[in-house]
Amino acid sequence: MNTAFPGQDDMMWRSLDGWREFMSLRYPGVQVFSANGGRGFRTRYRSWQFSGLELAEIRSASGQSLQVPQPQRAAPDSYYLTLQLSGGFHGGQDGRECHAGARSMLLLDSHAPQWRELGADSHLLNVRLPKPMLERYLADPRAVCMSPMSADAGQGALVWDFITALWARRAELGTAGMAEMAAVVAHLVAGLFGTLRGETAAGSRWVQSQRQRVLECIAANLRDPQLEVQRVADACAISPRYVHLLMRGTGRTFSQYLLEHRLEHCRSALQGAAGMRRSITEIAFAWGFNDASHFSRAFRSRYGLSPREFRNQVRASAP
Repeated sequence: MNTAFPGQDDMMWRSLDGWREFMSLRYPGVQVFSANGGRGFRTRYRSWQFSGLELAEIRSASGQSLQVPQPQRAAPDSYYLTLQLSGGFHGGQDGRECHAGARSMLLLDSHAPQWRELGADSHLLNVRLPKPMLERYLADPRAVCMSPMSADAGQGALVWDFITALWARRAELGTAGMAEMAAVVAHLVAGLFGTLRGETAAGSRWVQSQRQRVLECIAANLRDPQLEVQRVADACAISPRYVHLLMRGTGRTFSQYLLEHRLEHCRSALQGAAGMRRSITEIAFAWGFNDASHFSRAFRSRYGLSPREFRNQVRASAP
């Protein structure tokens, strides 16, 4: 490994096994395969990091495939913007698949299953953007992952030129002002892919289906007092941050939605014939509460009566 200047790595791999080992350490969960079994393998990897961003150039002499069937939590929780400088690219994620040629760009989510195939003599530049950085400007990047954008004209050309110029002039740039430069990159990328949000109904339908999966997972585990965002994220193969983003569409946070639906089930149980024979604490605990006092306060806050007052009112009005 050679370090050309602070913040940059420059490495050449002539062994598929060595490249696999490097990639598995850098991106836990990734599997690497070569189109010809590793014969004549040669890949150059150069990277540069600043203010939370990482730009990594990969130039491969032979075709290779990178697969992430189940991302590990240790892998960077980021979005990757791939700039295909030359050669071909074929990949898939979240049921979407695309082919991309030179001067095309697309987004990937590092914490979702994915696969990528690079053709022989492929040359690309990966930009790793931490999720909070991109989501500050683009509310739902997952909706536009695997949607290639051309750099031949317009906004795509501007984003491409800025990022490639940043990479080309990295040796000239110091540390001053680089945090602002990273924010500019995130803002430009968000603006470019944000144009897709209004152009494709498929993205909207995909987001709705993802949100429905989250809500169904919550409903199926509503009785579990240990239910939390991470468990729902794991069950749906998405990140906890993305669960929170999807919940925005309900008008509730994850915690608000969970509490509201648990209270609704408790309210129904308190006024049902079977519920009349059960204690209030038993009903509360059956629907995921583990603190009777907290349940009572939450119930009064929502319905204006304590659980006991509500039950007495139901009994008084019963025929």
